[in-house]
Amino acid sequence: MKTFPTSAVWCLGILFISVSLITTGSSEVQVVGPADPVDALAGDDIILPCSLKPKASAETMIVRWTRLNLTTENVHLYRDGRDSNEDQSPSYRGRTSMFNEELKNGNVSLKLTRVTLSDAGSYMCFIPTLTSQVKETTVQLLVGAVSQPVISIDGTKDWGVVLKCESGGWFPEPEMEWLDSSGTILPADGPPERHRDSEGLYTVRRHVTVNQTDTNRFTCRVQQQEINHMKETEIHVPDDVFPKSHVGLIVGLLAAAVVVLTASAGGVYWWRKHMKEKQRQRWEERDKKIIKDLEERMKDYKLEQEKRRDAQFVTRNKDHLIQNVSEGKSIASELHKKDLIPDEMNSQISAAGTSQDQMRLLFKALEEAEDTTRVKSTFYKILLDLEPDVVKDLGLFNTIGLFNTIEKQRQRWEERGDAQFVTRNKDHLIQNVSEGKSIASELHKKDLIPDEMNSQISAAGTSQDQMRLLFKALEEAEDTTRVKSTFYKILLDLEPDVVKDLGLFNLIGLFNTIEKQRQRWEERGDARFVTRHKDHLIQKVSGGIHSI
Repeated sequence: MKTFPTSAVWCLGILFISVSLITTGSSEVQVVGPADPVDALAGDDIILPCSLKPKASAETMIVRWTRLNLTTENVHLYRDGRDSNEDQSPSYRGRTSMFNEELKNGNVSLKLTRVTLSDAGSYMCFIPTLTSQVKETTVQLLVGAVSQPVISIDGTKDWGVVLKCESGGWFPEPEMEWLDSSGTILPADGPPERHRDSEGLYTVRRHVTVNQTDTNRFTCRVQQQEINHMKETEIHVPDDVFPKSHVGLIVGLLAAAVVVLTASAGGVYWWRKHMKEKQRQRWEERDKKIIKDLEERMKDYKLEQEKRRDAQFVTRNKDHLIQNVSEGKSIASELHKKDLIPDEMNSQISAAGTSQDQMRLLFKALEEAEDTTRVKSTFYKILLDLEPDVVKDLGLFNTIGLFNTIEKQRQRWEERGDAQFVTRNKDHLIQNVSEGKSIASELHKKDLIPDEMNSQISAAGTSQDQMRLLFKALEEAEDTTRVKSTFYKILLDLEPDVVKDLGLFNLIGLFNTIEKQRQRWEERGDARFVTRHKDHLIQKVSGGIHSI
């Protein structure tokens, strides 16, 4: 065997340790779920995926599905070989079921029918009877609502026709735009008008002034990026709807007089030039207005994000705050001054005996508030002013959770890098890898390729035919990134020379990318911590100039 350069041994050693850590305990039965959220529209029947890996029968196990909300909701319970939903949350009655015939194959997915907007959130699939450490997984459900946009003619303006597009019943809030027959986005007459009804659904309306074209066909498009849905409606505007120009009539009447014709032509030229200048000015004013509106919306969006972040902090650390905050009465008084909690509740909190009782009543008031996000955000700011040490202690705990998130992100980037390496070097690997049969066998043991494909690869005559079939299996896999990453690690163990020939710089570049991503996440975490505790740091940190 060839001798590796020192740098190659170093890189491969690090990668081998990473592989060992990731694959430790792979023989244990674990609960696995989808990597991406499940998208649905209101009224759909959907499946929340959850299964056992490696495959194992779940017929005699306890399977508990819950929804992670401010308080945990019981969604579905299977035990003693049957459904047991006596304590099921009323909102899920008659809408949940499991695939009992698939339990023997380790399929513990949940079917949820007639999905509503209020069903959106995080769901936990939990099997407490497993002996492994991974007994649960979380599935994120995104629920939206859409409707077909309606176009109408809303009059004329200058030489064009004003079109109006309106669409209601959307969630989350959609974006609306106008396009011509070639798909080019048209400048609308100002920003879209938005309205949210009592059920939380959005209605959006937008006008556009269009001039006559060869086709006179225009499209209104409404789309929602989060749930990846789009609706379009096209309209054809008849020629006779557009205002008529009198320039041709004037030129025809004066055609006999050459001098007058010339003068008229000159007048028309200057008139058109003047109209174009006025139109340009209107467009500039409209663009300035749109930019100003976007800036205002961005400012409002940032403030709203800050409120949500503060409210999530309060909700997440509810139990800790109840036990440790001693100024509940003072905080309630400040909220009462701002008309954020009612008189009766403020009196009850003032009369409560212990600080824990005060905080329990205060949290009840926060959760019953009409705008709970705004009230919790105000509570957070008052708490930061009165008891900054309590917030500081929680900040350190949350920072540890952030580092765990960073590590998971690093692992995902490493898998993507492995998969990209395999995809990029497909032809070279097909021609040079001789252990295709052995690699397929290892993937089959991990349940990453099916029995039939493993048999086909084993029966293939040449190593190139084996590798072609193996790449077909990799590309048809449900989680192709994970399967290609596992293929790469097995290849590195069985035929390291092939990987080395492709260039060790690919490995070094991958590690650099992963490390840079980790550093960016770490910097963001540090910056969020400093921003959140700005007032506390100003009061407590001494010698700031010398530290800088």
